[in-house]
Amino acid sequence: MKFAIISGSTRKNSQSSKVARYVKFYLESQQQDTYFLNLAEQPIKHWNETFWNDYENFDPIWNIARKELQTSDAIIVISPEWNGMCPPALKNVFQLATKGEFANKPALIISVSASTNGVYPIAELRLNTYKNTYICYIPQHVIVRNVNKVLNSFENSESEEDTSIRKRIIYSVQLLKVYAEAFTNIRKNDIVLSNTYPYGM
Repeated sequence: MKFAIISGSTRKNSQSSKVARYVKFYLESQQQDTYFLNLAEQPIKHWNETFWNDYENFDPIWNIARKELQTSDAIIVISPEWNGMCPPALKNVFQLATKGEFANKPALIISVSASTNGVYPIAELRLNTYKNTYICYIPQHVIVRNVNKVLNSFENSESEEDTSIRKRIIYSVQLLKVYAEAFTNIRKNDIVLSNTYPYGM
């Protein structure tokens, strides 16, 4: 089982990447294979119409990422809330993901907020990123509020709030694994493989 973790912030040493690294730490402690796409360290070229004509040569960083995503069984999308929205670089990944990178794979959304916000990236991702990519968000999601105060030590919790969010993340990731096991068979089904209607409606 391979989990792809996408950190949507382009800030160096961001709180989103901290959360992503905690998720990676937990999964690897459970002997799960992971791929970590950190958009602060792996800047992917923004979509333009030349992508349609020669997507294999569009961007070497995206080429590496898309191959890793294609071989992943489940996706974890971690997004900060910037001005009430997802970062442009994160939305760009979904613009580029047209070759089955996310298709018929379960995904967990984790939203990150320095205060008590964090709802809008979840709504935006659920509304705008599934149709052509065929990503399948599970009903569970996580909002890491007051993120500066939690997950600062991966091994040791520092407060009740810290303990609580760790439990919620672990539960949600475990649930995602159950979905991923089921979706392995879904992707092998003939009607799914036929891809008769590639644009979702």
